[in-house]
Amino acid sequence: MSFTNNNSSPWIQPEASQSHTGLVVFNSLTKSKIPFIPREGNCVSWYGCGPTVYDSSHVGHARNYVTFDIIRRIMEDYLNYDVNMVMNITDIDDKIILRSREEYLFRQFRSQATALSEQVVSDVNTAFFSFAKKFEGARASGQPISTDADWNALLAELGDGSDPALAVKNPKFLMHYEAARATFGAIAAARKHLAEGKSSQNEAELLIDASKDVLSPWLDSKYGAGVTDPQISRDLAAYWEKDYFEDMDALNVRRPNVLTRVSEFVPEIVSFVERIISKGYAYESEGSVFFDVDAFDGHNGNFYAKIEPFSKKNTGLLADGEGSLGLELSGKRGLSDFALWKKSKDGEPKWPSPWGEGRPGWHIECSVMASEILGSHIDIHTGGIDLAFPHHDNEIAQSEACLGCPQWVNYFLHTGHYHVKGAKMSKSLKNFTTIKEALKNNSWRQLRILFLLCKWDAPSDYDKNVMIEPVSIDRTVDNFFANTSALLREFRLREQGSDGKRHFLEPELELQEALKDTKTQVHNALLDSFDTPKAMRALQGIVARTNTYLQRGRANIDPQIVEMVALYVTKIFRVFGLVTDSFNSRIGWGSSASESGAQGPADHESVLLPVATVLSDFRDSVREIALSGGDKGALLSLCDRIRDLDLPDLGIVIDDHGDGRALVKFADPEVIRRERAARQAEEDAKLAKKEAATRAAEEKRQKRLAEGKLAPADMFRTPEMCELYSDWRDNGIPSKDKAGEELPKSKVKKLEKAYSAQEKLHNEYLKSIGQ
Repeated sequence: MSFTNNNSSPWIQPEASQSHTGLVVFNSLTKSKIPFIPREGNCVSWYGCGPTVYDSSHVGHARNYVTFDIIRRIMEDYLNYDVNMVMNITDIDDKIILRSREEYLFRQFRSQATALSEQVVSDVNTAFFSFAKKFEGARASGQPISTDADWNALLAELGDGSDPALAVKNPKFLMHYEAARATFGAIAAARKHLAEGKSSQNEAELLIDASKDVLSPWLDSKYGAGVTDPQISRDLAAYWEKDYFEDMDALNVRRPNVLTRVSEFVPEIVSFVERIISKGYAYESEGSVFFDVDAFDGHNGNFYAKIEPFSKKNTGLLADGEGSLGLELSGKRGLSDFALWKKSKDGEPKWPSPWGEGRPGWHIECSVMASEILGSHIDIHTGGIDLAFPHHDNEIAQSEACLGCPQWVNYFLHTGHYHVKGAKMSKSLKNFTTIKEALKNNSWRQLRILFLLCKWDAPSDYDKNVMIEPVSIDRTVDNFFANTSALLREFRLREQGSDGKRHFLEPELELQEALKDTKTQVHNALLDSFDTPKAMRALQGIVARTNTYLQRGRANIDPQIVEMVALYVTKIFRVFGLVTDSFNSRIGWGSSASESGAQGPADHESVLLPVATVLSDFRDSVREIALSGGDKGALLSLCDRIRDLDLPDLGIVIDDHGDGRALVKFADPEVIRRERAARQAEEDAKLAKKEAATRAAEEKRQKRLAEGKLAPADMFRTPEMCELYSDWRDNGIPSKDKAGEELPKSKVKKLEKAYSAQEKLHNEYLKSIGQ
């Protein structure tokens, strides 16, 4: 069976060699959900585009890699596919070359600036006006920016630069604008320091650090060609690769079966390019090699841009695909042609090739590594939607050109963008939250829950409120697991055989039927292109229903049905990667002390000693109160303390129940402390608000009392009032104006009202002083 997309390029459905699981997936090649059929029975070959390692990984990266980790786990652990996943590390790339040179030159410039000098200020100022050329199109006059007056005029026009129209024209505008403003301010401060005779190294570093984003590209433009040590870019890539895997481990993302690095496959890339040239689909020009799109597209059954045919002539995307350094290459024949091999210039790493020293193009890297490990046909290829064109479309074209196959990849899966205020979260835009920053505020499990609640192929927004639901789900399920484990533990400790009564009655049968329905819902959702939001709603529903059942009280429940639910929820959450792979217990997340495995004597002592110490201190305090004749209130306070503070700090929760028997549960002590601190902070905020209100009320009262010192009979006889009136009644209310005319009745009425108000204030004042 074959399908066609809107480019009329055919998609050929693989033939099943064994029973189909029923899984359908949204395939970017067909823009539709289609049956998933591996080429070789139950074995699935999968290539995933990995990171370009030059900076911190952010939440947008986490969304991509965690999402595909969830899909992989569903395929491996739920649908029982034998997945061989290959992922690359891009450690040769224009971004890495530029970043490593800029970092090297910036560190060098900073270390040489041992004092703030006119030359240092001059260099930064020159870098600033070079950078300021980016904003000349934003000026109403269109005039260049070459003086401080020009820049100040631009500031007056643009203000804080937050006009959305500016971001539409250039998504990086605000980032660049803020960097320029910071640098301009730092230059002004540095000049002031010099005028004041302050020229220490500290002043120099203040200027240089504040100007890094402006200074670094200028330094590279002047000295980048002289940075010839290849170890500089290798060290940067190695550092950020290590950082990336630390983040992935922290998010419980499984490592790929095979990890490849571009730097390890350069000879294979050269050979791959030679084969493409030999088939007439590429040409050499001035030391670089380009893929000939016109020679490929529409010839010999080939199609270019199978994923996004509508982007074929998108010059912006085509330019982004070539990289900032690739744009400087010359000799391309066609607009859509792209570099397979780039001639290296001074300051760029280089490897030998038949066309001279150079380095691989970006797109060719993945084609070669994927084909070398997985062969000429691949079941699944994954990446973010921003890679669809030109990266993945170029991969397809050059691979099918080299390998002579009509369909190199059967299923392309793309995650949706992660947006911040409408813009894609991106390293280049610097509008991101790093994974490490995110993990300071939320647990790795809460972040995975966040991504489970999103359709994997749909765009999603990240804002301050996005974690509310994941945190709530995490707490609800955590409490469910704790309650279930405690109930089962207690039930087995107290179990003494049959009491001759049946306990699995209508409520239990109804819950059992609800569990059966939940299993069907979850199964159907996962087969429907990994619809984890729908599966999560079904799981939340059965947990909520079981919690309602537990409210019947321990005497009226059957722990067996509760255990059945908890086992199933744990099983699916384990599939979703919410339970660590090393956790071997049957129920729970894997973080509670109660679920730890077998322990040796030393571990046994280290676990029990803190508990024993708390109990010993509690016993000593009870004895002291009893021997001194203390009252029961003191004993109850001790009981509250051990319940609320001492045992929770050890991960033990005593949950009081209405039947007079407490339920013992276990939880992560750090989570307990964090939640206690949050509650305390909330209470402190409420108290501070209350105290502020009390102070404001007292200030208002004191103001009223101060105003009340003046007797109502005197309030209209002040020097100011005597300028307005000439005659007064006995009680002090004016009767005539300055000219001796009787006051209108309406005016007198207003004065009488003011008199009454002052009389009330004065009485309050007299009362406050005891009169």
